[in-house]
Amino acid sequence: MVIIKRINGQLANRLHFLSYFIANSKAYSYPLLVTCFPEYYSWFSPAGDDVLGVTFTRPGIKQKAINKILNKLHTLASKFRIKLPGIIFHSIAENDLKLSQYDINSPEFVKLAQHQVVIPEGWVYRDYVNLKKYLPQIKNLFSPKQEFRDAIQQEVNRARNMGDILIGVHIRRGDYIDFNGGKWFYSNEVYINKMGQAEQLFAGKQCVFIICSQEKLDANEFSGFKTVIAERPAIVDLYLLAECDYIFGPPSTFTGWASLYNTVPAYYMESADEKITINSFKAFFD
Repeated sequence: MVIIKRINGQLANRLHFLSYFIANSKAYSYPLLVTCFPEYYSWFSPAGDDVLGVTFTRPGIKQKAINKILNKLHTLASKFRIKLPGIIFHSIAENDLKLSQYDINSPEFVKLAQHQVVIPEGWVYRDYVNLKKYLPQIKNLFSPKQEFRDAIQQEVNRARNMGDILIGVHIRRGDYIDFNGGKWFYSNEVYINKMGQAEQLFAGKQCVFIICSQEKLDANEFSGFKTVIAERPAIVDLYLLAECDYIFGPPSTFTGWASLYNTVPAYYMESADEKITINSFKAFFD
């Protein structure tokens, strides 16, 4: 059994991380318990729980109590350097430091998950093979509730009526002012320049840019383009990007999840200066 009690980051980080374990647990028939998704649970229609064999603790006293117990056990094991019978706190700290992915298809990990209670500690756990295999079921599990789907469809219809090609633009700032030394903290001018380059790739077609951001934007700054700009809940922005024909933004799990969810080609802005070509846009598994 694997218990996911903690994931750093917000919605997209958690969707990515959980999906690898959900696929892996399905492939190797071990139980999976998720206790770190309560604030987002109500945003989805979890129709796939039974199919995938994953259990989510719902928001409330039970969820808090389970995490409290697990955290105390972890503190006890770490402080006194003791092993708890049947429980493994599986840390990949070195992998995280080196950004070296840990493949949870490893026979060692699978054996632990099938015979003991494993509590992962780290970020770079991955299983691309089974994620691809079980992606349809995972998409079903993480399908937004109808109210969000309606809002997304309304925006998509509006954009489709404006042009031919929908290009999602994820303007990510906020914590990116410090993250990775601020390398991917771009001004609006950088995004506007990239939009101009992207538009040139589709000569003869009308591009419509659906712009998503965690901050309020001034639509007048983007007046040289056909745009759809609005303040929206994060889940609407995320799945709206997934309805576009192409996406670009700085490297992030937000852009990555949208690309994965509907196999939308995405371009990750590694620098302000690089020029966009059609080959800059890659599908998630490419």
